[in-house]
Amino acid sequence: MTAATATRRPLWTWTLVYAFLAAVALLALAPTAWVMLSSFKTGNQIFTGEGLWPDPFTLQGFTDVFTQIHLHRYVLNTLIYAVFGTLGALTAAYLAAYPLARYAFAGRNAVVALFSLALALPLVGLATPVFFVVRELGLFDSRIGMVVFYAALQFPFTFVVLRAFLVSTPPELEEAAMMDGAGYFTTMFRVVLPLTRPALATVSVVAFVNIWNEFFFANLLLVSQENQNVQLALAGFKSQFGFNVTGAVTGATLVMLVPVVLFLALQRHVIAGLTAGAVK
Repeated sequence: MTAATATRRPLWTWTLVYAFLAAVALLALAPTAWVMLSSFKTGNQIFTGEGLWPDPFTLQGFTDVFTQIHLHRYVLNTLIYAVFGTLGALTAAYLAAYPLARYAFAGRNAVVALFSLALALPLVGLATPVFFVVRELGLFDSRIGMVVFYAALQFPFTFVVLRAFLVSTPPELEEAAMMDGAGYFTTMFRVVLPLTRPALATVSVVAFVNIWNEFFFANLLLVSQENQNVQLALAGFKSQFGFNVTGAVTGATLVMLVPVVLFLALQRHVIAGLTAGAVK
């Protein structure tokens, strides 16, 4: 379909298309909007389901999450895991993706297939080996252990995306830099790295959000309360403070805001990274 054909379509067809897209967007955002509005309601209003808007308007939930479960401590832990786990995955994946995208050597395809195959492994099936490996390494119930584990967990996806992007990038700039005397690492970090910003932004957002929302392995590998992430804190809210549903939805609201803000800040680069392969 050409652009000229698209512009000749009747107005009512475009109206139906945009109406459908708006309805889908509203359905997708409705649960999030309900949770955010409920954070300003009283517990009775949430349980009874009386009205969408808070009446009366209260900030008690925000007080409870910081005074009862001290949510800020768990947010700090989760930020440590997400930020350094993402940086670890990016560093390892970039160092592996660049030579596997640019140089031909014996066994290259086997290594790429091995790294890519890790994406097909079911996460639940990793629970037992991960538990024993982490324990034997002395990293059980520790922040550094979770950072290392999350970096390894996000490595396969990060590697696949970065290598695909590098393969689609022309090597002329690198060849010119090498002819001017630039070494391997100088070329990789000063010439190629700036070109991969869209792909780096894309995988950074995905890896960060995956670590931020992770519950299963955090529940498996963390025991002490001071090391727990924010998902474990929210899961324990009900058991500790039975019927304080306002505090629970307020905590969920605050936790949702971090990945949303991150995506909004990097959306231009993320969209560029998602469409770069098609453009090239």
